[in-house]
Amino acid sequence: MRAIVIASVIAAGSAIGLAGCGGTDRAAQPTGASATQAASPIPPAKNPRDVAVMGRRPCELLTPQQAAGFGLNLPPHQTEGVLDRVGCQWISNTPDRRVYRRVDLSTFTNNLTLEAVYNRRESLPFFELTEISGYPAIVSRTNADVAHCDIDVKPAERQSFSVIYDSHEFDNNPQQACAVGKQVAAAVLMNLPPKG
Repeated sequence: MRAIVIASVIAAGSAIGLAGCGGTDRAAQPTGASATQAASPIPPAKNPRDVAVMGRRPCELLTPQQAAGFGLNLPPHQTEGVLDRVGCQWISNTPDRRVYRRVDLSTFTNNLTLEAVYNRRESLPFFELTEISGYPAIVSRTNADVAHCDIDVKPAERQSFSVIYDSHEFDNNPQQACAVGKQVAAAVLMNLPPKG
């Protein structure tokens, strides 16, 4: 799914870039950052936090205490994603070693991740444009019957992180995965440094 989001991000960025190139009346068309902000349904991040400084250390975005509080096993393990992205995964297993609960965290810089997800909203069984701890966020689900939730948060312009939360604990109430996923995202935000 993240590969689809990345491809959508590239397409959204291209569309926004092309939008500023058409027509001959340049004075009537906004340019630069204001054109992107005017076209974006995602509000700007106030009091920005810096994803980039933690981009190569995503496993530090949840403290051991926070991870344990969410019932996740330690230590987490770093993952390699598409386009040289580094992520982190925390899991908890059943006694017979099946995955019971999982958090996947990815960071993104210099892209429009939330805009790409927003553009796919009609195809999602659940979509919510919201705020988490005062920062723009999108909460979505790709399958209404599965306790799987995607939370994308924008702590700064062209920076974001994504939390994927799965838990068999909520198989009878799949939407509850989003409530816990939002709490995980809020914990990650606490660990992002202010953007200087």
